[in-house]
Amino acid sequence: MRISFLNPFKRYSQKVGLPPGTLVYVGEERTEPVRITVTAYDETHLHEEEVQTVEACLPFKDTATVTWIHIEGVHDTQIIEEIGAHFGINSLVLEDLMSPTQLSKIEIYEDYVFIIFKHLDSDTTSLNISREQIGLIIRENFVMSLQENPGSLFTPIHDRLKNVNSRVRKMRSDYLVYALIDVIVDNYFIVLEQLSDQIESVEEEAITNPTSEVLARINELRRECLLLRRPILPLRDVLNDVLEDEIPLFTQETSLYFRDVYDHLIQVIHTLETLRSAASDLFDTYTSAVSHRMNEVIKVLTIVATFFIPLTFIAGIYGMNFKSMPELEAEWGYPIVLLVMGGIGIAMFLYFRFRKWL
Repeated sequence: MRISFLNPFKRYSQKVGLPPGTLVYVGEERTEPVRITVTAYDETHLHEEEVQTVEACLPFKDTATVTWIHIEGVHDTQIIEEIGAHFGINSLVLEDLMSPTQLSKIEIYEDYVFIIFKHLDSDTTSLNISREQIGLIIRENFVMSLQENPGSLFTPIHDRLKNVNSRVRKMRSDYLVYALIDVIVDNYFIVLEQLSDQIESVEEEAITNPTSEVLARINELRRECLLLRRPILPLRDVLNDVLEDEIPLFTQETSLYFRDVYDHLIQVIHTLETLRSAASDLFDTYTSAVSHRMNEVIKVLTIVATFFIPLTFIAGIYGMNFKSMPELEAEWGYPIVLLVMGGIGIAMFLYFRFRKWL
């Protein structure tokens, strides 16, 4: 698995010098059409349809049922401008929706609440993890969610809405907001699980085969564990504000569920910190494995050199070729010296085995 986040500032230069509230999409360039889905529901009725324009959503704006408008794609400036015009959304909020570089935050306005946070998506085919921005605009009995990429992120919530006995059908829009955030946090667990598997795999390779490629993967994991903090940690402050501030749109009945997802997020953060420490410890594991391998190599070379020290000594003596050396004239001198050298080598080998140096 490789975790990759595209540079979030590579198109930000387009906004330099423009007045606040200017709508410029600074995310990855996209050409696909924006998809708008409207879901209206209460305990007894459910209506879902895909519409082509923002104007088609207006009949659902002030109904007694809970209305959920989901928009996939925030790169179309005209669509975002129409949302602001028809639903009375501040231009600064619209600007944030088109800027995927935003940190998770919550802003409370007179008649609506704006929440922005990050979703981490795991691609099982390419084994990459990407990040996208999710925006929520919450009114009484009304929720609008906007995400950068088309996908099936909130399909589980649509499935729950089809069940007439589900809790989401009986609750207000604030419970729908909880359900949307809960899906995001649940996906954090999936991402961290895959990251944990990757760290375990790299740790095993660092012990058994500490190559330069393993070191590069260790450095990448350390970097990505650090980058994962940026989309995850700020959501804790958002949920903390929801729980502590008296926001009229969020009832006491739903605060219990927000506290539950807050606890899950704290668990995610603790898990992330544990994985970050584990990724940092991988470098120590790699260094220890390399040092151990080097020590083994040095040990072998030292033993080989030790074998040849006495043999070289004997060969050096008889290599002087003095005439007064009686062994030079002996008929069996050469094989006797070879036998002595071999015997010394065998004796050293047995001694090393006895001392468990080999």
